Amino acid sequence: MKASRSRATSDSQRIDAVGRTAFIRSVIYQLMQEKLSQSEALRLLRIEVLGLKQDTYARLVDVSRKTISDIENNRGNYSVEVMNKVFRPFGLKVGLVPVSASLLNSLLTPPDSQT
Repeated sequence: MKASRSRATSDSQRIDAVGRTAFIRSVIYQLMQEKLSQSEALRLLRIEVLGLKQDTYARLVDVSRKTISDIENNRGNYSVEVMNKVFRPFGLKVGLVPVSASLLNSLLTPPDSQT
């Protein structure tokens, strides 16, 4: 799923709770596989999960609309605190992940299936 330039509108279709959870999991997976950037992920989550415009979302997470725009357009260098604020509604926070794909995959494999 590649980020498109869709916009949040008042007539956006809302997805149900199961669909939201599946969509969020898909975005997280793509982030971990480096198929999506944080900026693409935030835009997708804001629009597809919440259906909110930047200004409305900015008020929700207590940052400026410019901050949301800058993050979604991969501009600026925001603190961990700000990034955590903007991703918190989706159950996400900034953290360290292994650079090595094989190490990441081994960590995501249940311990009892590793031999």
